[in-house]
Amino acid sequence: MSKKDKNKKDIVWFGMKLTPEEKAKIKMLAERKGVSQKEAVMSLVNEEIVEYRVEPTPGSLLDRAKHLVGSVEGPGDLSTNPKYMEDFGKDSLS
Repeated sequence: MSKKDKNKKDIVWFGMKLTPEEKAKIKMLAERKGVSQKEAVMSLVNEEIVEYRVEPTPGSLLDRAKHLVGSVEGPGDLSTNPKYMEDFGKDSLS
C-alpha cells in the first residue's frame, strides 16, 4: 500500500449544504487570507477549539477537597449499611 493510499484511508467526507451567501463569505475569506476555502474554514475551527482547551490542575479531586473530608456526619462508607445494598441490581436482571 502506498503512502498516498494510506493517507486517503485516514480522510473522512464531511459535507454540508450552504446558502449562496454563506459560500460567498467562505470564498471571500479564503481570498483575503490567500488560502484555500478548506484552509480558511479549518483555521477558524482550530482557533475556536484552542479557546476551549482545559488544562487540568495538578493533584486529584481528593487533594483539593481535603478540607471537606470528615466535615459531614454519617457512615464512612455507605456499603456498611446492609439495607442500602438490598435489592441492588435486581432491576437489571429482569
